[in-house]
Amino acid sequence: MIGHQRDILATLGIDIWVPKDAACQNMPSSSIWRDQAAPEYLSEIVVAKAQPLIVPEPKAEPLKTLDQAEPLPTPAVKEVQAEIALPVVEERPALHIAAFQLQAFGLPHCVIVTDATELSAEQQQLWNNIQQALQAEYYELQWPFPLINFQDGRGAESYVQGFIDAISADKNIILLGQFSYFNHSKIIHLAGLQEMLDQPLLKKRLWQFMQKTKQNMDAT
Repeated sequence: MIGHQRDILATLGIDIWVPKDAACQNMPSSSIWRDQAAPEYLSEIVVAKAQPLIVPEPKAEPLKTLDQAEPLPTPAVKEVQAEIALPVVEERPALHIAAFQLQAFGLPHCVIVTDATELSAEQQQLWNNIQQALQAEYYELQWPFPLINFQDGRGAESYVQGFIDAISADKNIILLGQFSYFNHSKIIHLAGLQEMLDQPLLKKRLWQFMQKTKQNMDAT
């Protein structure tokens, strides 16, 4: 038995072998299956190439035409109320002070100011004579302030300060008598109008200041 035939029998599960010396039936050699078996030829196994996987494309749906744009849903917003502690401002009542009037006239080297709120006829006449003695510019301030929101008496001193600063510039300031709502380092206090009427010699000192130049007044 050739090796090829043994492989075929082993593949079929036949493991019975006939001894070499055993008598066997004479049969024509053409009727034996093993002699008639056609030789097998090994052939190459052809493996078909894998075809690429074709994924069907999704069909595009036609866009819907809307006559009116639909509003987008607004996300709900949770309102958080934060408690803010504000400082407590104590409102102070406005300070009311009596109305007053300041009058002044300016010379090249000084400004003469007096409280003209309640002038008698004699005081007014003396004040007019002082103004006419030399050519000067006349100024006047009235309180209360014309604007209602600025009539608090606490601002009266600043109001007067601004008025005097505006008319005096770098000049000396001569104040006749006393005035409660103004205090400045440049002030030169002289006798008031009523004091000059009572003591006419006091007019001489005012006249001396009016005739002096700025340098002489600073030296004084």
